[in-house]
Amino acid sequence: MTGWDTDYTVRGNRWGGAAAELPALPAGVRVLECGCGNGKTLAAMRSRGWDVIGIDISHAAVSLASAALARDASSFSDDSTGSHCCSVVCGDVTSLPFSDNSFDAVFCWHVLGHLPAPLWSTVASEMRRVLRSSGKIFFKGFSRNDMRCGKGREVAPYSYLRGDGIVTHYFTDTELREVFGTGELTRVSWKMRVRGTDYLREELCGVFGREGFD
Repeated sequence: MTGWDTDYTVRGNRWGGAAAELPALPAGVRVLECGCGNGKTLAAMRSRGWDVIGIDISHAAVSLASAALARDASSFSDDSTGSHCCSVVCGDVTSLPFSDNSFDAVFCWHVLGHLPAPLWSTVASEMRRVLRSSGKIFFKGFSRNDMRCGKGREVAPYSYLRGDGIVTHYFTDTELREVFGTGELTRVSWKMRVRGTDYLREELCGVFGREGFD
């Protein structure tokens, strides 16, 4: 937590640019974004007519996200898609402060890889707990083919600590199957050019339900 609070305090809105493409969920669904950071994706979710709650362990990130949502609030008004509710809370994804069966969808994008491996199953169990029976967990994490895998000090197998004080793990399909069970798992790759050289970025993207865990 200290690393994230320091990073957001020093760098401010660490995550900018356009939000990642969102799945086609209907207006009116209740959505939780775990590890919402400075709120980059929350406004895009709200614009879909979703009832959105973001949670992050960093107080600094929550303050930034709340301020961004407040500035953006005038762009939204009640209409036929719903009230576009959106809020942010400070909390720990290993013990989500929400009731069972509270959400139609839970997003965990580039969050699990910053946690120690022994906590992954705990986080997945918490996400399943707050998920409604027909709901889905949307996951993203970097794969071991990603250009940054191996950069920094290895503090656990395929988990690397870099200069910003943040640890990132690089996943395999097998690891994610063990944590989330059955579901759809795909690889998304793209090139990032740095000083004239192309480098591979790669994510593992999953959509998982509660099948096999109820």
